[in-house]
Amino acid sequence: MYKTNPLNPMLSTDLDLFTLCQSDTAAEQGIYNLPQDVGVVENLTRLCQQVLQPAITHFDLPLFVTSGYRCPRLNAEIGGLPDSQHLRGEAADIMMGGIANDTLALWLIDNTDFDELILEKFDPRCGEYGWVHVSCVATGNRKKVSTFDGDTFHDGFHYFDLAGK
Repeated sequence: MYKTNPLNPMLSTDLDLFTLCQSDTAAEQGIYNLPQDVGVVENLTRLCQQVLQPAITHFDLPLFVTSGYRCPRLNAEIGGLPDSQHLRGEAADIMMGGIANDTLALWLIDNTDFDELILEKFDPRCGEYGWVHVSCVATGNRKKVSTFDGDTFHDGFHYFDLAGK
């Protein structure tokens, strides 16, 4: 049995607050990237419990969060959208060890109540595996699905030949 750390609470069975806030850019730039608002922690908890943890449980594989919560300074530093759901703790960019991102994305689409899912920069033919952006809100999840080829967002789930770009 693990001990709960009050400074780093578990947000779901396998995910803790630090995992959803870790950022190499923040560490390199000296940016404090832990939420100061309890609402953000509640949003991260919802995202973990309703979307991320079910995928971990289903696939029984490690989930990697490449970008979760972003404080305003970090979001600006990496060029995030000014109204990014990452700012509110509603979104994470993820990958899962052992399966392709399209498999993860399709499972999330069919099995979770998400707000927005974007399969970003995915083309295994050229070695570009990208990531899955997924978000969840308290009420009114839109189940919006899109694909990003590196330049343009496309409605729906698509495969692209990124090697030809």
